[in-house]
Amino acid sequence: MKIKTSWNLKLLYKSDKDPQIEKDLKAIETLCASFEKKYKGKQFTNTPQELLKILNESEKLNERIDSCGPSRYFHFKTDLDSSDSKSFAVSTKYGQRLTEAGNKIKFLGLEIAKVPTNKQRIFLNYPALKPYKYLLYQIFSNAKYNLSEGEEQLEDLLSQPGYGMWVDTQEKLLNRQAIKYKGKDLSVSKAIDSLSHMPKKDRRDIYGKINIVLKSISHMAEGELNAIYNFKKIMDKRRGYRKPYSATILGYENNEKAIETLISLVSKHFKISHRFYKLHAKLLGERKIKPADRNVNIGDIKTKFDFPKSVNMLRTALGNFDKEYSEIFDKFLENGQIDVYPKKGKTGGAYCSGHGQLPTFVLLNHVDTLKSFETLAHEMGHAIHTELSKSQPSRYRDYTIATAEVASTFFEQVVSEETEKLLSNKEQIILLHNRLLGDISTIFRQVACFNFELELHESIRRDGQVSKENIAKLMSKHLKSYLGDAVEVTDDDGYFYVCWSHIRRFFYVYTYAYGRLISRALYEKWKADHTYAKKIKTFLSAGGSMRPEDIFKSIGIDTSKNAFFEAGLKGVEKDIAKLEKLAKGFKTR
Repeated sequence: MKIKTSWNLKLLYKSDKDPQIEKDLKAIETLCASFEKKYKGKQFTNTPQELLKILNESEKLNERIDSCGPSRYFHFKTDLDSSDSKSFAVSTKYGQRLTEAGNKIKFLGLEIAKVPTNKQRIFLNYPALKPYKYLLYQIFSNAKYNLSEGEEQLEDLLSQPGYGMWVDTQEKLLNRQAIKYKGKDLSVSKAIDSLSHMPKKDRRDIYGKINIVLKSISHMAEGELNAIYNFKKIMDKRRGYRKPYSATILGYENNEKAIETLISLVSKHFKISHRFYKLHAKLLGERKIKPADRNVNIGDIKTKFDFPKSVNMLRTALGNFDKEYSEIFDKFLENGQIDVYPKKGKTGGAYCSGHGQLPTFVLLNHVDTLKSFETLAHEMGHAIHTELSKSQPSRYRDYTIATAEVASTFFEQVVSEETEKLLSNKEQIILLHNRLLGDISTIFRQVACFNFELELHESIRRDGQVSKENIAKLMSKHLKSYLGDAVEVTDDDGYFYVCWSHIRRFFYVYTYAYGRLISRALYEKWKADHTYAKKIKTFLSAGGSMRPEDIFKSIGIDTSKNAFFEAGLKGVEKDIAKLEKLAKGFKTR
């Protein structure tokens, strides 16, 4: 099999000037306009039969919309090259056209939401509407937050200049930043990813240079964050959301009270994170460490995780779990659906992007480390979830972020078994340490970030705006909260907010902690009984057809009880105790 390491965007369109681009756009605009003309202003919620008819027709329309990808094609091009201003502009223009077309059919959900409460029960229990029951449940549940049709359309149109263009511009600026390392230019994103493998003197020097760069462009991030947080404040107030995070949690189909309990529970257990970093410092031979040392390895795993090696290991792990998963992976590699290596101008980090029946694309910045291998497994977890969810009808194909992070972190754990087989006893201690680094970052660090976001939102809502210096101080405060006394954090360390993309996605970070704790439980069940893989596949194929809590309940995981998450946190603490015992005679690098 020939592996392609760059995206093949021809899977979407042959070129920037492919005539199919304009044909697809016009087709969607025509179909949406026709649907609007046929049904807007008409009665279609008098009887279950009338509602069923329009929902069936809407489903066909959504299937066609799901196969339209002009704005995605050009957005992917800008992620590969931030200097490609032409593609950036075209992506914006086409995105606006599709938004305007979609606005023409927005009336459907808004009209259904107006169905009186006593009549909703009739629709929800009508046998022929059963395939749409969860969709209707969601529409009825969120009806109180709806605006008028004109306001809904206006928000969609303003979200690009009021949010998207701010975030894209900040990211574009960040992607152009580079620092000098050993006489060569190193992108900021690659420098951050490389810190954990650098010698102490180098990593602290490079970390300092990263902070200088972030601080130098913080004026842009200050304007961006104040703008998009105020935009959210305005919309939340208009819609009637009680708290800054309400829209996100309800949008991800979680129970707000349950997530508040999770955040509070993890925050109260930051002592677990403190215990880990105290041990981490000790293993590095330090009494106290710097943030530059937060993710550093305590030793080297000699296996080089170059991409071909990572591919073979992941293929084996996926094939052992389920043959279909390795086949999906092979298809991605053969088709050019994974962009592998970092380069100047390419967006940092990693992601999986899939929509409807369009090809799913994975972006990596692979640097031959164990972390890069784990990132590949993480993103392919998303990709497998996306591909299996395509078995669902259009209305349920897009899964909530709350389930997405379960899939990705689960597959990270699956590949650990393949990794462990290659390692000596000493390297297995290093691997356990690395796993704990992942757990601490995914659970405790992300909850600290949630707490930071909440305080920043509240400050901006109270004061109007917050200066870049005070945003940095606020970030430092919350970094200290989960890192503990073993890590020396300064105000300048708080400028990491400039490049922390998650805080632009408004409380998205809680899903990492939620997902990791659930995926740990799934993994334990699978380890005890490999036939449980069938139930995991049921979850991965469910898409957005149920609430996350109900999907997990259907496969034997009850997330409604505090005891479930408490057990997960105790599991992390148990692993720390195991590392403390194993590492007594361990000598660091």
